[in-house]
Amino acid sequence: MAPTAVNQEPQELQETIKKLASLKPIGHSKSTAGVVTGYNQEWAARLPEATKERFAKYGVDISHGYPYIPENEKVPKFVDEAFAVRNEEYPYVERGKNADPEKKSLFDAATDVIHLTPYIGTEIVGLQLSELTDKQKDELALLIAERVVVFFRDQDLSPQKQLELGKYWGQVEVHPQAARPGPEFDGISVIWHEYGRSTWGSSLDFKSIGPGWHSDLVHEKQTAGITHLHLDSIPSLGSDTLWSSTYGAYDKLSPALQQFLD
Repeated sequence: MAPTAVNQEPQELQETIKKLASLKPIGHSKSTAGVVTGYNQEWAARLPEATKERFAKYGVDISHGYPYIPENEKVPKFVDEAFAVRNEEYPYVERGKNADPEKKSLFDAATDVIHLTPYIGTEIVGLQLSELTDKQKDELALLIAERVVVFFRDQDLSPQKQLELGKYWGQVEVHPQAARPGPEFDGISVIWHEYGRSTWGSSLDFKSIGPGWHSDLVHEKQTAGITHLHLDSIPSLGSDTLWSSTYGAYDKLSPALQQFLD
């Protein structure tokens, strides 16, 4: 049976589109019909002290509220609008391409370099990301490509400097709907479990494995090269974050299965 045709005049169609576009962006689950855009005063009062201290130190004004979510009109409403976000190729300089393979500038400046597993993970001790030279940044980009994830403890890093560092390595992703410290901090997304669970209905249980295991921005035309996660507040127990290497997993497969996947 053929679908029923919907006859709408252009004027009526435009009115329908306007009504749909005025709807609040939906949440990530059935528990939320929409979110409050703009600044949020309620959650600003719940910020961990470590985050408040960092923001105060670096002049991040949260007097209007925290976090900030872009207004509805800036958020894609239709599938074609969502797919159009960063759907074009843009100039990109691979900073690690011509870096010193031995990474002498980076490693010699560190007090220790600890490889955490054979396949993934390296900790750099004794360096501040805010003080890296361009040569060291290039070598770090190469190290990230080789070791998948690199850790730096006890960083004295402002949100402004974090954005500057990201821009050195490439175009910073600006999520159209994600919460951020403020409108002037496009490119920094807030990851706060309690806020996400309350606002978006997001969960970290085994029923919703997507937020648990994922690769960043694989749907985009040019996928993410580097993701920078800065931790303001860390619980003394639990809330572990895990990383895995699909390169290492692939290398362990039989030649026949590798060929099948290829």
